[in-house]
Amino acid sequence: MRLLPALAATVLLAGCSAGVGGRPSPAPVIPVPPTSGAPAAPPHKLEIKIEGTAVLTKLTYTIDGETTEENNVKLPWSHTFDFAPHSGKHVYNIVMRSGGGDVDATATVDGQPWGRSSGSGDGESTQSLNGDFSD
Repeated sequence: MRLLPALAATVLLAGCSAGVGGRPSPAPVIPVPPTSGAPAAPPHKLEIKIEGTAVLTKLTYTIDGETTEENNVKLPWSHTFDFAPHSGKHVYNIVMRSGGGDVDATATVDGQPWGRSSGSGDGESTQSLNGDFSD
């Protein structure tokens, strides 16, 4: 009678470790996300440059709805704005007021020409440079 419990235990253990047809069950498959050898995308750069002989009595720039004002700006002036890659549409608006002289403003996006505004005068003048880009 002792043989019967030992035989039952052997059958139970064999059933737990064997797959179909007495073969062991395969190990579960755990998906591994693919790794990319490509480097992360760099940020986009919007560079605004303003040159000329004028002194800007007021410089107002609005980038994606955020406005900054500067007074009595001596030229040349430049500023670079960084934007995360794949972040959608970006809008810029630059307003330059001067009491006279030459003003030449340029915009580049990622080093490529994107916009230009030039003007000159003997009295007060206002120029603007605006545009948008997206990725």
